[in-house]
Amino acid sequence: MFKVRVKENQKALIYKDEKFVNLLDTGVHKLFNLFGKYRVEMLDTKFNGIEDEKAKILYKNFTDIVNNNFQVIDLKEYERAFIKIDGKFTEFLPLGTTKLYFKELNLEVEKVDIRNNYELTKEQMEYIDTLSVKPVSVKKISIAQGEEAYLFKDEQYIKTLNSGVYYYFSELNKITVVPVDKRLKEFAINQQELLTKDKVTVRVNVVLHYKIADGLKFVTEVDDANEYIYKQLQFAVREHISSFDIDEVLQNQHTISSEIVAKLKEILEGIGVEFNSVHIKDIILPGDMREIFNQVIEAQKRAEANNIKRREETAATRSLLNTAKLMKDNPTLARLKELEALEKITQTVGTLNVYGGLDSVMGDLVKLK
Repeated sequence: MFKVRVKENQKALIYKDEKFVNLLDTGVHKLFNLFGKYRVEMLDTKFNGIEDEKAKILYKNFTDIVNNNFQVIDLKEYERAFIKIDGKFTEFLPLGTTKLYFKELNLEVEKVDIRNNYELTKEQMEYIDTLSVKPVSVKKISIAQGEEAYLFKDEQYIKTLNSGVYYYFSELNKITVVPVDKRLKEFAINQQELLTKDKVTVRVNVVLHYKIADGLKFVTEVDDANEYIYKQLQFAVREHISSFDIDEVLQNQHTISSEIVAKLKEILEGIGVEFNSVHIKDIILPGDMREIFNQVIEAQKRAEANNIKRREETAATRSLLNTAKLMKDNPTLARLKELEALEKITQTVGTLNVYGGLDSVMGDLVKLK
């Protein structure tokens, strides 16, 4: 015979020949050790419980003892559980777990069937955030400001998510979240080689400004929306350039024809894109063609300069002719012109000798014939 002393807030598991036989409560207990070897396992009732294979064996083989002393958590293969003790989260039990908690504990159990309840509540998320090691079976999704996201379960659209943080059980369901930036964006094609109507090769840089109006359509209508936008913009610019000669392209180099813009707008609206503007940023000519155009421009400017020069000369001659006609009919005006000429002459000489007095200066020094 031997005694087993079980203190307050303790329980004793009694094993005989390594097989569980009894559970002892607080107090002093006598055991006869005649035909087997006993082993005593003391457990604090504040202890979080018995789990894994030991809990399953006890629950299966000693149902009455377990039910009298424990609170039993027996989860299905599609259930998880959040455990609170004294109102605080303490554990997050995996699928299919069996665990035994002493009845002395103030226990709250929140079971979750994750087949359908795959999104965690705010309180559950806060508890997950406190864990130093995050469970791999919980998927965390962060949606930034200015974004919108689309939740898919097993490839089926479920709902639209706004900016924020979300957690999902991903063990039994394939959870996919596709974020979309709803702000105004720029899409550029650089150094695209194209042929004009008169077979001149040019390189163009094109800029498209757009924003996503219908994000769900944007992520579901085409496999790769960005590649689709690239191709459609490329086709539109190619169609525009190929419909004009090089001179026409250069004259309207920063615009695209309204018909092509309307067609591009309709195509992009089909995938949820709100068209804002499109511009040809640069048109780059090949080296030899650039030299030819420089020569043409130089010749044009030289011809324009000659025209302007001849026009000014003609205007000056016409003005002189009009002045001469006026002086012919008006001797006083002619004499004023003589005096203007005298003034100009006196400004350019250092010394002027006058003979014959003022009358000679006024009458003989300068005479216009």
